[in-house]
Amino acid sequence: MASQSAWDVVYAQDVVDFILQEITSRRVYEKVDTYRHILSEFPEIGAAYNPRYDAAMPPFPCRYVVVQGTPFVMYYAADEARRRINVFCIEDQRRNPRTRFSGMW
Repeated sequence: MASQSAWDVVYAQDVVDFILQEITSRRVYEKVDTYRHILSEFPEIGAAYNPRYDAAMPPFPCRYVVVQGTPFVMYYAADEARRRINVFCIEDQRRNPRTRFSGMW
């Protein structure tokens, strides 16, 4: 029985910009990158995202995973037909959650 290949994990431009501007530690960058690899093998590792207030809800179903040892959370959506994980946001948990995803769409 052949195993399925890993999923592609792609970062939105906002995520790339966030990484370049906000993640200054090599250790933290490597942790984020480790989660990218984990998601490629286990796309359902994150919890389904279901906030208590509408302002924090993106216009599509998504999941999130806390990057352990950092203040960051990765938000992503899975495209099962293309076997692709789209990481559309990395958030610093120390910021106001009511502004989550503001300005993204």
